[in-house]
Amino acid sequence: MKHAKRARRAAARQPIRNMLRQRILTGALRGALLSLTVTVGLLPVAATHAQQTDAREYAIPPGSLTETLNRFGAESGLLLSFSTELTTGLHSPGLQGSYAAHTALQVLLAGSGLEAVPHGDGYLLRKTISIGTGAMITLPVVQVLAPEINRATTEGTGSYSTGSMNTATKLSLSLRETPQSVSVLTRQQIEDQGLVTLDDALQNITGLVVQKGYHVGDSGNFSARGFTISNLLLDGLPTSTGANGTFNADNDALDIYDRVEVVRGATGLTTGAGTPSAAINLVRKRPTAEPRGSISAGAGSWDNYRVAVDASGALNQAGTLRGRAVATAQDADKFYDVSHDRNHQLYGILEADLTLDTMVSIGFHYRKVDNDGTLPSLPTDPDGRFLPGLSRSTNLANDFDYWKQTDRTLFAELSHHFSSGWQAKAAAVWKRPEQDMVFTGLYYNGGVLRQSTQRYRLDNEQDSYDLSLDGPFSLFGRTHELMLGASHRTLDNLNWGGWAAYSWTAAGPEVDPYHWDSSAVSRPDIDMTLWHWAYTARQNGVYAATRLNLADPLKLILGTRINWYKNKNHSDGTQFAINREFTPYAGLIFDLDDFHSVYASWTEIFEPQSSRDRNAKLLDPITGTNYEAGIKGEYFEGQLNASLAVFVVRQQNRAVDDLSGPNPCPGSTWGYCKRASGEVESKGVELEVGGALTPDWQIMTGYTYVAAKFTKDADASNVGRLFDPSLPRHQLKLTTSYRLSNAFSQWRIGGSLYAQDRVKSGDDARIQQSGYAIVGLNAAYHLTPQTEFRLNVNNVFDKRYYQSVGWDGGGNVFGTPRNFMLTVSHTL
Repeated sequence: MKHAKRARRAAARQPIRNMLRQRILTGALRGALLSLTVTVGLLPVAATHAQQTDAREYAIPPGSLTETLNRFGAESGLLLSFSTELTTGLHSPGLQGSYAAHTALQVLLAGSGLEAVPHGDGYLLRKTISIGTGAMITLPVVQVLAPEINRATTEGTGSYSTGSMNTATKLSLSLRETPQSVSVLTRQQIEDQGLVTLDDALQNITGLVVQKGYHVGDSGNFSARGFTISNLLLDGLPTSTGANGTFNADNDALDIYDRVEVVRGATGLTTGAGTPSAAINLVRKRPTAEPRGSISAGAGSWDNYRVAVDASGALNQAGTLRGRAVATAQDADKFYDVSHDRNHQLYGILEADLTLDTMVSIGFHYRKVDNDGTLPSLPTDPDGRFLPGLSRSTNLANDFDYWKQTDRTLFAELSHHFSSGWQAKAAAVWKRPEQDMVFTGLYYNGGVLRQSTQRYRLDNEQDSYDLSLDGPFSLFGRTHELMLGASHRTLDNLNWGGWAAYSWTAAGPEVDPYHWDSSAVSRPDIDMTLWHWAYTARQNGVYAATRLNLADPLKLILGTRINWYKNKNHSDGTQFAINREFTPYAGLIFDLDDFHSVYASWTEIFEPQSSRDRNAKLLDPITGTNYEAGIKGEYFEGQLNASLAVFVVRQQNRAVDDLSGPNPCPGSTWGYCKRASGEVESKGVELEVGGALTPDWQIMTGYTYVAAKFTKDADASNVGRLFDPSLPRHQLKLTTSYRLSNAFSQWRIGGSLYAQDRVKSGDDARIQQSGYAIVGLNAAYHLTPQTEFRLNVNNVFDKRYYQSVGWDGGGNVFGTPRNFMLTVSHTL
């Protein structure tokens, strides 16, 4: 219960400040004691009595005291309560061998000036201090609970779960307290599976679909619950996905992120405009007070080489200024021809405590992608059959094809904690992506497969600002929570390009898929003025949410957002605006017992549309409404989470052709006017279990069933049909990792499974892909406490399949064949 935690945390501050002011034990305490203190609880097994005497085997390498204690808590199953101020800057010798709990803690704390005392079902750390004569005294114990940021951070926990998230409502809630389907991909899961890109990450998150081939670029298309995902958040600040209908550039690198949070369904309260699919929140790594550094290098299939360096720590003696830097470089070929990728990125962040309660951070992220060739988008036979015997290495591109991308991102955040338990936060992100590409398209002309060549450039500017205030308040004898905020988003999108004169004509170069020479075609001249698209979209919003403590087991979350949206098309001078669009949010959570809750929620989102009716009136926005109910479980102090949800999503007010009106529509040169009639209804079930089954066994598994169908459409024959048959209705995703025991405790083994059912093209029902399953394996070995080797083998059984299906001229993309990656990482 967040309000109780905040109240206890606020109450804890005052005695600490009093001790500072009175200089208790003059000269014994140096520096600031504590502005916020934490309880770190890692209990991935059923509660074990703190004074256990059973010995167990440990292989915990030396390192910062905070990290070694976290890992010990995870492996032992003990609840450890301590202030991070006590452990910051201290080193631990680690733990090697068989120890009982109390003896193990003595070894870990050796030389730290701290001791562990039994407390409830765990241990509490406290500091012993000399007062000049050599005598030792023990400071009174101050017991407080973890701030939300520490509960949410996954790096260093070794866990496949997290303590809290705020992507759904901006209130920091546990997974169980959130009345929507949510998932978190943790840092440990990213590392165990060797995930490198956002595409990799989303492929492993429950309910999300990654498709490639429909858009050119370094990124897939992302979908959930039958609809395309349109919002990608950076530390909670929303940005828009995609570039335009031709190319896409969202495939970020994961090295700089602590975790990926996903909320499925409508998320209008926190994101503003969008689709009722999901919101993806990439949460960046933050600086640490204790020194931390690592370097990793990997080599894999198809000459894939990768290096990453990560360094963090305090930049002054007091620890009030902290910094972190991450740099990566990758040079790789692909399993298909005409490809060579070169990717680099640099990330830096500074974090400073301006006062005891005020913190500011500022950072930047630079990423450069320089790829020869683009993803193969293969054709079928004219009758829709996949080309028989085609090698998976086939790429019908030209040597001069390329994809170049540069992303520059600046971000800043200022937060202040008030003594009343309230917090104010201001945040901003400025993102400047640029793309330049030349790619080969395919088409049939007179039954002959031919080739087009196109080139496009994009200069994109996205700015996002948010100001929020949240805290507890009292009403009717109970404590509740309130969150207020305002936001602004601007997207300036400038695209231009053209194509070769022979494109889409009978003069296009003829292509033989079985005997293609990538150097046979010379690079054509392209008129870059043939196509131009430029627009500016601005969103402003004010929002509020409250979590009402109706009774001890019953909580009600209510929220609303008021939106203002304006879109100006610079290409043709048209514009449209939407004023005061209301987006409601409601969720009810009832605790069945200490471990289980049932919930129901109703959320909405809106999607602007520029279509007009026969009277030249702008159509109302498309609305997406998400109804959801489910049950959630939280076990082992939150180290294992489970959820089961059923949902109905309705996307209404979609523009369809007004067949009874004029053609062309007045004010246009072709096509019917529009009317609001279209509706799609998506129904489904989601099941997820994630976290620690035992101290040594982590798991994340999710099953999804989704059926999105037309319920209204201008074409009556569509009613009852699948909205997008290229999306799977059934998906199963499983990831697991297990640390061996005793003499094999240096080993960690794991695996993954992805399975989906049959799909077919939305453009041509003759093009179909059977259901398939892909298996991956991984193993890690600690050569020394600081050095680890990890081997990842993907598609172990070398399954041949199409990851996405398209149309007869392209969009059909082979899945990656069996491959491996060997990585060595060293902690400094």
